[in-house]
Amino acid sequence: METQSKDKVYVIGHKNPDTDSICSSICYAYLKRQITGDDYVPMRAGEINAETKYVLNAFSAAVPEYMENVSTQVKDVEYRHIDGVDGEISIKNAWEILSESGATTLPSVNENGNLVGLITVRDIAMTYMEVYDNRVIASAHTPYKNIINTLSADLIVGDEKDYVHTGKVLISAANPDMMENYIEQGDIVILGNRYESQLCAIEMDAQCIIICDGAVVSKTITKLAEDHNCSIIRTPYDTYTAARLINQSIPVKYLMRRSNLITFNTEDFLDDIKEVMKNQRHRDFPILNKKGKYVGTISRRNLIGNAGKKLILVDHNEESQAVDNVKEAEILEIIDHHRLGSLETMAPVMFRNEPVGCTGTIMYQIYQEKGLD
Repeated sequence: METQSKDKVYVIGHKNPDTDSICSSICYAYLKRQITGDDYVPMRAGEINAETKYVLNAFSAAVPEYMENVSTQVKDVEYRHIDGVDGEISIKNAWEILSESGATTLPSVNENGNLVGLITVRDIAMTYMEVYDNRVIASAHTPYKNIINTLSADLIVGDEKDYVHTGKVLISAANPDMMENYIEQGDIVILGNRYESQLCAIEMDAQCIIICDGAVVSKTITKLAEDHNCSIIRTPYDTYTAARLINQSIPVKYLMRRSNLITFNTEDFLDDIKEVMKNQRHRDFPILNKKGKYVGTISRRNLIGNAGKKLILVDHNEESQAVDNVKEAEILEIIDHHRLGSLETMAPVMFRNEPVGCTGTIMYQIYQEKGLD
């Protein structure tokens, strides 16, 4: 699990901020970072005025980021971080990743980190129930490296970077005379250690023979396969197991959903995504960042019991002056020099209010008390 902004505390002033509000948020966030080592971030609830711009420029201070709404966003909650995979990986590999991570949805991304599709545990389970024809390996443009990996095999002849584009998969259980009636050019033939069957398959221009039970491949067969441009894969599995497993070498891109994907952005508010989740049967939804890159997945369980943003309010203590939806946040402290306002908190907070000219004066006092410059 990974969390974005879980431990951040935002120090923020009032709407229509003046120099006192902005400088107090910057100063107090800096002080809290020095004292605690935690992540305190100055924010602003409105546009800064010309005077404040002048002050910040004079001291080479950055303008705090704008926060219009304090409602909880996707980036504020814990969500699952599971790396996106290349669409070329096999179904078997995808299943292993999902099993090890405990996830139910595996996103596929391109080389730029953009989401291109999704495959779920259910999608993979359905492959065991579907009746595929014996040309599915070719239809899926399966990489040879997937077949080798799925069958825990060795490549005796051929190039693992090649792909299967044509032909069917069949098991050679008959004698060579019968094999000639059903082996076609470009087929993949699963067979045992019978020399005659291996020879027949190669001479019938099979594109690949899969030799089972870890049988030794003779030099004659190896040379003949090289001459006929026929790959040889040797697997420790028996013919039944090899035939059962080979469809698991299909790349996930052949099965994954590519269109009408429901995604959320790290900036989305939870109230908005809850409505979407309520009307969907999916368990996990991909999350994209501001740049549209995939960063993780979120589910309904990630929304249970999540806390709101953590705030420290400076230079105000009235709800009407605070950032929108301030009641949804967890207010930790209030530092102000104005009259007591209408803001209510769910729990006791550290509240410092003094009858001085500005909140900056209180900040100066706190710095002196803490022995900081």
